[in-house]
Amino acid sequence: MPSLRDLQLRFAAALAGDAEATALFAVPPVQRPAVGPELDRDAAALIEQRVAIYRGNGHANYRNALTATFPVVARLTGLPFFRGIVGAFVAAYPPVTGDLNVYGDTLPAFLRAYPPAAGLPYLSDVAALEWAIDEANRAADAPRVPDAVLAALATAPAERLPHARLMLDPSCRLVASAYPILRIWRANQPDRPGDERIALDEGGVALLVRRDAPGVALESLAPAEHAWLDALASGQALGAAIDAAVAVDAAFDLRTVLRQHIGAGTIVAASVG
Repeated sequence: MPSLRDLQLRFAAALAGDAEATALFAVPPVQRPAVGPELDRDAAALIEQRVAIYRGNGHANYRNALTATFPVVARLTGLPFFRGIVGAFVAAYPPVTGDLNVYGDTLPAFLRAYPPAAGLPYLSDVAALEWAIDEANRAADAPRVPDAVLAALATAPAERLPHARLMLDPSCRLVASAYPILRIWRANQPDRPGDERIALDEGGVALLVRRDAPGVALESLAPAEHAWLDALASGQALGAAIDAAVAVDAAFDLRTVLRQHIGAGTIVAASVG
């Protein structure tokens, strides 16, 4: 007798289209009269029909959830093409949790290797931006006390400052692209016609995605500023983050950028230790 966990795993595989897993749901022979192969075929067909109903409902839920998370990707490709993306994506990366609000983090990487989307090289980066926006919307709140952060840095011994850890607001996400994905994203909002001509070679962007009181804000960053924040976001100390920024631009102005991001609430805490 299979365990409940085994049955659940079989059912999940059947919903994903595994024919062998679907067949395992047929009524065992010991539970029905042996009247010939016709009954086996009928039982298998009935099971497949029933599983197909669940499978269809499941794919509709995945499609609806991913369309809500990636509306610009869906608009750029058109819904029929996007449904194909969803089908291939679900087959490659089936959900591992019942909460579809957190499903889709691997879609940007999937799109980079998805052959039918090869003619849309910017699509994966647009997806990365939309996922960052979604994560920023769902992130936890954190108190913003810029005076306390400034005081912690101002009173720290100078020799300890390179080892300081600056914590970003939980909603902060950093996205970089070789394509003008911010213009693409803005041109494909519901209140825009979506027919704006954008040259893909006009230059890339480095973006900070952050939730403010009015909602999610998208801010363009200088490359060195992006490198600095990205290093802080990955847990590197202030000195290492400065090195990352200076490697991009030797004229990186730490004082100005530090005050700006503390004041704006990007940086919410400092630990000098």
